Amino acid sequence: MRFGRLPPYPENVKPRLRLTPYLRLDQIPPTPRVVDYMSRVTQWPMYRNDEIGCCTCAAAGHMIQGWTTYGQGHTVTISDDDVIAAYSAISGYDPRDPSTDQGAVMQDALNHWRKHGIGGRRILAFAQLDHRDHDEVTAALHLFGHIYVGALITREAMTQFERRQPWDVGRRSSPILGGHAFAVGFAADGSTYQCATWGTTQKLTRRWWDAYVEEAWVAISPDWISTAGTTPPGLDVQALGAAFTILTGEPSPFPAPAPAPGPAVDEADRALAEAMRAWMHAKGL
Repeated sequence: MRFGRLPPYPENVKPRLRLTPYLRLDQIPPTPRVVDYMSRVTQWPMYRNDEIGCCTCAAAGHMIQGWTTYGQGHTVTISDDDVIAAYSAISGYDPRDPSTDQGAVMQDALNHWRKHGIGGRRILAFAQLDHRDHDEVTAALHLFGHIYVGALITREAMTQFERRQPWDVGRRSSPILGGHAFAVGFAADGSTYQCATWGTTQKLTRRWWDAYVEEAWVAISPDWISTAGTTPPGLDVQALGAAFTILTGEPSPFPAPAPAPGPAVDEADRALAEAMRAWMHAKGL
């Protein structure tokens, strides 16, 4: 298996939207005990992440699978070529030169995904989560379908993966092997998450999350929010859109709110108004 997630940029080097100010946790529906946007997907492709460090784009492919399965009612699986093309555009990887396989930064992958698309599918916007706040993470997972997560992988975690055991923190420290990006689409009982990675699913405990996750992002996809014809409840999309415009200089990706309907016109009032117009016309007024 290959690693390919490079460390995140400092915020003063590359600013980003943060979801926290726009997520009204007191206004969203209660998060269910189990949030599952994975079990109906029958196969999670490797996307050549066993030989190329393209995890940032492979994770995007897995998110597209989850969004379309649960948001559109049918699974869209982009191709290996789509993933490698996006990884090449983002990182400069040249399939003819293995030395160019140097990994990518998740924020760069998200920017490319928004502007150019991956596998023909674009996201509207993205924002960084406070990954240390599990209430925010699970609420965002419930509202947006999947979370784009970056973590450090230890030798112990790789052994657990090979043995089909959950990622958890052992008694002894374990060497860090590299950075990895994956798509989380399941949370249960306030203790366990599950992600799609390396062609399969992998459980991870909150204890492991707290020890090794370094960043988490929400991507806002038309495949997801168009299902209800609206954006998720509890998200201040107009304020988020205004912040997006300030940050990028581009128009808000979210639709303007519909104008409030005017007061209902009573039929008696309508008849009176028509009679008054006829009287004024007859009087030459």
